[in-house]
Amino acid sequence: MKPLQNTIAVVTGASRGAGRGIAYELGEAGATVYVTGRSIHGSTTDNRPETIEETAAGVTARGGKGIAVRCDHTDSTDVRHLFEGIKDQHGRIDLLVNSVFGGSESSLPRAGGRRFWERPEEHWDAMMNAGAHAYVLTARDAVPLMIPQQKGLIVNITAQLGDTISANLYYDLAMNAVNRMTLVMAKELKEYNVSAVALCPGWMRTERVVDAGFGPEDGATETTAYVGRAVVALAMDAHVASLSGRAIEVTELARAYGFTDVDGTRSSTH
Repeated sequence: MKPLQNTIAVVTGASRGAGRGIAYELGEAGATVYVTGRSIHGSTTDNRPETIEETAAGVTARGGKGIAVRCDHTDSTDVRHLFEGIKDQHGRIDLLVNSVFGGSESSLPRAGGRRFWERPEEHWDAMMNAGAHAYVLTARDAVPLMIPQQKGLIVNITAQLGDTISANLYYDLAMNAVNRMTLVMAKELKEYNVSAVALCPGWMRTERVVDAGFGPEDGATETTAYVGRAVVALAMDAHVASLSGRAIEVTELARAYGFTDVDGTRSSTH
């Protein structure tokens, strides 16, 4: 029996990138994974080919059960319908991974520079709306399916730790909003034995990064499987509540839990 065979998981933004890598690793561990996002066969986003159906098929091929559900996580109606369907099918969820992010889409107007006064406000809207706001909308409807069983885990994918300044002002604020949100979620969920962790991968070789010509020699050292293995380790940890509220690097968890990236390394780009 696989270790997460009885786990009902939702991974948002899972058509590609970190979300796809996480969904695949949960499939390897035997989980039932609701794979959500806006990119479906015949209607993908941002001129990318990847779809949630492909990811769901990959989850199933790896030994889990992948279920693709189109959902715009900035739309509260879409989110509500997603969890209503899960409630009808399973009555609960055990794991929510928030992994949507709108700040990297090529449809955004180009910035005039890296400084905040050189960036259009659309960048702020994309990073906060298809980011922290979407995380809150999704968690609001997920938590009521965790509370009755007095068990659950929310993993918020982020990219910022401590006092380090990351990329640019808009991005830095968006990531720190996720970290702060995770801290407050953990406090409010503690009495229900539901945990919340902000998980920080390094620079990953996502489909978009690889297509742009970046590889390990350029500093893009982590695969999306690495963050996926971190999520699996958290989901398997009976004492994950001890980490609730924290923002944690994938490499820290790799050392603690003993997993590696697919090449056997525990690299970090932070």
